[in-house]
Amino acid sequence: MKQFMKKHDIWLRLLSLLLALVLWVLARDAVNPIKTNVISNVPLTVIGADTLLGNTGLSVIESTESVNITVRGPNAEITNASLRRRIAATVDVSGITDGAGEYTLPVRVTVGVNDVEAGSVSARVLIDKVVTETVPVRVETTGIPADGYRADTPEPATTKEITVSGPASELREVAYAYGTIPVDGCSATFTGECTITLYNDAGNPITGTHVTSQTDTINVRVPVYPVESVKLAVSLTDGDTLKTDQVDVSIDPDTVRLLGDQNILAGLPEINLGAIDLDNVRTGVPIEMEIPLPEGVRLDAGQSATARVTISVKEEESVSTRKVEVTRFMPTDTAHVQTPYTVSVLTDSVEVELRGSESALEQVDLNTLTIGLTFDSVSLGVGTHKVKGLVAATGLPAGVTLVQEDVEVEIQITEDDAPPAESGVAE
Repeated sequence: MKQFMKKHDIWLRLLSLLLALVLWVLARDAVNPIKTNVISNVPLTVIGADTLLGNTGLSVIESTESVNITVRGPNAEITNASLRRRIAATVDVSGITDGAGEYTLPVRVTVGVNDVEAGSVSARVLIDKVVTETVPVRVETTGIPADGYRADTPEPATTKEITVSGPASELREVAYAYGTIPVDGCSATFTGECTITLYNDAGNPITGTHVTSQTDTINVRVPVYPVESVKLAVSLTDGDTLKTDQVDVSIDPDTVRLLGDQNILAGLPEINLGAIDLDNVRTGVPIEMEIPLPEGVRLDAGQSATARVTISVKEEESVSTRKVEVTRFMPTDTAHVQTPYTVSVLTDSVEVELRGSESALEQVDLNTLTIGLTFDSVSLGVGTHKVKGLVAATGLPAGVTLVQEDVEVEIQITEDDAPPAESGVAE
């Protein structure tokens, strides 16, 4: 055997082959050395979302969109432009079982080149339960319509609610969808498109969340009406000593600005505030009356919903009035006899009005005027209370009437062993 190997130079040939291989490796490394490189912004694919949803009811709300991958291999391979297309990065969420939250998961990287290896990298994934709800839509106008016109409340023409979806934790913040629509220079009702934004209860827009809505715009009908001035009036009922033709009526304000359905306004020459019985009204004392409005009509902005009506006797009339203070109170406690309370009247006097001829009014005896009070001390209980009083008069001269009106008297109810408050008249 030795003779054979010696005869054929086997060792020399093997040594030559090994030397050639070493020289080839050295030459290759000199020309194409092993290096590292970073492939930036490699798209990241999330897998296992269906399994996650089926197992836990949770969904992927947000994840890292791309990752930077460090690769190691022959320089010619790692710097080849085609390498990016041959790299795939995926993150698997199917194994998450710990509930909603933010996770950092390893990224699986595959490289379609044998001599190239990829380094480890991780990605952030946000997991939560996705829910769907409806929220109301609110729309307001901006700008100023044409002179003499007003814009009424905008009405969503397509939907008054929209559907929103997102993580349960973030969806709780959404209170309503809000938008504005301009009415500058408008003189007629119109329908337009309005962009809407989600808002919270504090009136702030919701930004930077994962909540989405089914629509970003809605159609809105904006009523625009001309402003009409309408007079106010009252109906008077004759009394025993004071007739309609003997008084003047003052209404403040005497007109109101209205807007609304034009067909209704066209048939509305005036608004009647209601009836006033001249036997039950004090002259010169304003009465607050509500302004009744037909359906489909409203007051222009900045106006009071009430008017002040004052009845006064005409100067040429012989009817006179006399205002007097009544200090006699007649309390009646409807509670059982064994009531443990003492009742004291705290009001010193109540002004009432008498009406008639001047000569007859001078003959009135003020001692004939009393105010009757009826109450149940047990029902009211200890404390200070205001009760209704009824003014009564006996023996008034002919032609004199007492203006009947509700009066209010303050009383105090105390325990029998407690000292009553200081007052003019006791029970």
